Amino acid sequence: MKNTYQDFVDSHFGNILSQVEDSGRVVCITLIAALCTMAPVGYHMVAFNVPEKIIQNHVNESFTKVFNSPLTPSGMSLFWSVTIAAQGLGALIGCAFVVPLSSWLGAKKVLTGVNNCLLIASALSFIISYMLNLAPFLIVGRLFTGAYTGIGCAMLPLFVQEVAPKQIKGSLLCFMHIAVCLGSSASAVISLPFMLGGERTWWIHLSIPSLFGIAQLVTGGLIPDTPNHLIQNGKYTAALQAIDFYYDINPDNEDEAIRQYWERVPQMTTQLSFLSAIKNPRVRWGCIIGMVVSAAQIFSGSMVSISYSTSMFTSVSFLDALVPFLPALGSIVSVLLTLPALQLVETSGRRPLLLKTLVICLIANICFLIFSLLSVNTEDWWASWLFGASFLIFGVGYNLGIGPLAYFIPSELVPPEAASAALGSAVGVNWLCTMLTTLIYYPLQHLIGGWSYLMFILPCSIFLLFLWRFLPETRFHYYEHDELGASRRSLTELDPMLPYGTFERELVNGMDDDEQSLL
Repeated sequence: MKNTYQDFVDSHFGNILSQVEDSGRVVCITLIAALCTMAPVGYHMVAFNVPEKIIQNHVNESFTKVFNSPLTPSGMSLFWSVTIAAQGLGALIGCAFVVPLSSWLGAKKVLTGVNNCLLIASALSFIISYMLNLAPFLIVGRLFTGAYTGIGCAMLPLFVQEVAPKQIKGSLLCFMHIAVCLGSSASAVISLPFMLGGERTWWIHLSIPSLFGIAQLVTGGLIPDTPNHLIQNGKYTAALQAIDFYYDINPDNEDEAIRQYWERVPQMTTQLSFLSAIKNPRVRWGCIIGMVVSAAQIFSGSMVSISYSTSMFTSVSFLDALVPFLPALGSIVSVLLTLPALQLVETSGRRPLLLKTLVICLIANICFLIFSLLSVNTEDWWASWLFGASFLIFGVGYNLGIGPLAYFIPSELVPPEAASAALGSAVGVNWLCTMLTTLIYYPLQHLIGGWSYLMFILPCSIFLLFLWRFLPETRFHYYEHDELGASRRSLTELDPMLPYGTFERELVNGMDDDEQSLL
């Protein structure tokens, strides 16, 4: 029995475990960076969910104070959807700074420095909203939170790419999704009325993520910049010290140290600006596919299910006593369901995993529509419980594939010098879709009920067909031609517009042969 178990672990997780053993410090640093960066993102996704009515009472008090009249139900619906959607707008603004910040400061300094100032600013806005009874500062705080989210979601994959071994990069990046789920789970628990979701404590609940920001500002100086970024900027002495810190590589020959580092970690060239990147047709096409992947992640219904889960279950007459606990339970289940994805992304391939799980999410949304309509037209309990079962099916599909994969597939669809442009554009589309879905769903649900799920079913179907036709396999993004030539050829056969295996040889300073000839 013991040997059977050991054989299972070796066959399924052997490569990951061996890489973790060889690169323990790097794995530890990337996991901590993912937790500290992404947990606040997940926290704020759920932060307004459970104490919805309590914070809405605060909004009404604020409007009564200023205008001597509370908001009408339709006015509250609009203000609330704008408040939730403000995080998406802020993320779009943050994405505009991804490429210049990555070129100027590098991913590590942005993650541990600049970005955390935005997180702290959001906490101050929420405190001002409560102390001065000014509801508009809720929107200001959400905008700061969104800017933090947009920059963090793009910069963290860049940081991991610059320090993590290529064999386990996908598994490490899956922890981004786990960190989001952990943050949302903590938020769901802390925001319960008997915790910090009460009338006088909700502002403390909204300010807690700033502690992560303060911690990263204080400890950021203990970790050196990534060797890739230092080499790009000609700081070779600092780069060698960073290589020694991350990988304990300290040979007498400097060139040998850098060679050993690049054997483990793909060389990241100087990042192109977004305009320079999209001038190349192949890079542009890779960015487009990456943006569709991000859009599919959101139009699967993910952000709405996180932001409005209490409202969704209340609308189908689910047990009132259980509804406040559902966000916390859903987040914990999401963490458990994402754990198999750590292995699946490295063994089953990105393309089939994404497509299959997107199909599961589509089926779940169809079930949402059917059972929400039935729950309105019948007094039987079974429709609302089948709605809950559909929610579990959605969680399986989302957390096993499309959820974690959408964080890093965009950077694998382009050559390394265009990674920040691809991630910036993908995250921008991600949060544009988040802003639209969270802005529209809440009033739409109150207006047409279960038919509101058509806003996910129709786009998700279109994205599924597009990705089935054009999405290449990206699992072997950093491997050499001679090792996996067959896999490379399959990518070209899948989409002649993406000669995936020739990126590194065709692009010189971000330009292909035709562009070089014009100079």
